[in-house]
Amino acid sequence: MKKIKIKITEWLKNIKFKRSKSSKRPFIDQNGNINIPRGLEDTYLFDFKNWSSQYGRGGNSFIVTGSAPDSANTKYPTKIKVKPIDVLKELETVPTPFSLALIDEKIEILKDKASLINQSYAKREVEALIERLENRKKYDKFKSFFDGFQNTTDEKIDALFEKYELVMKTSDIFVPEFPDEAISVMKKYTEEMQALCGKKPIFYVIAEDKDFKKAYEKRDPILLVQSPFGFYWQILGAWDKEMLLLQYL
Repeated sequence: MKKIKIKITEWLKNIKFKRSKSSKRPFIDQNGNINIPRGLEDTYLFDFKNWSSQYGRGGNSFIVTGSAPDSANTKYPTKIKVKPIDVLKELETVPTPFSLALIDEKIEILKDKASLINQSYAKREVEALIERLENRKKYDKFKSFFDGFQNTTDEKIDALFEKYELVMKTSDIFVPEFPDEAISVMKKYTEEMQALCGKKPIFYVIAEDKDFKKAYEKRDPILLVQSPFGFYWQILGAWDKEMLLLQYL
């Protein structure tokens, strides 16, 4: 009986190993590095907010602010319940947050840093910065389009979340109900970015937590996208009454 158990255990190990070798989903090696299918890397821009989940490692896309409670008695400040569209004007914007000066020198410095990093996420993050710096070299050609949107940052978004009961996740669950205007903006942004760097953008929405759990209720999200020129966001818009409800089609 013991020999049979050993054989079964070895067989299961081999099955697991083969799955990791052949599966299109990423897996973690013995050093904790994430092995990413090249198809995903070649298709989408690096998601600086939620990279591990982008490639199927798990976790979620929520932006979390504040620190974990020290005990069960810890009380959080009461947050205000609002519709995202009603506080859009409170989401602070910033001027185009990058410089076109000394780009080649900056890229060489980042390449030197990347060559000294072994941990996969840290290395991929630096490589993603290099990729976005390379995109800046073409900025003038695409300036008229990308300058048509306001910019914001993680810090500005976090400040909004400290005050209001809102969360942020990737836009997938909202897409079926987006109005034509939103789909048109997303499609055009995708086309421009593919012309710029050959990759698709990462779209997110700011919404109430309940909106991510109830698939067919009316929603009013703020739609954002990660810029191809740096680790910051562009605000594409917000919709309320124009949201398309699938149950009424």
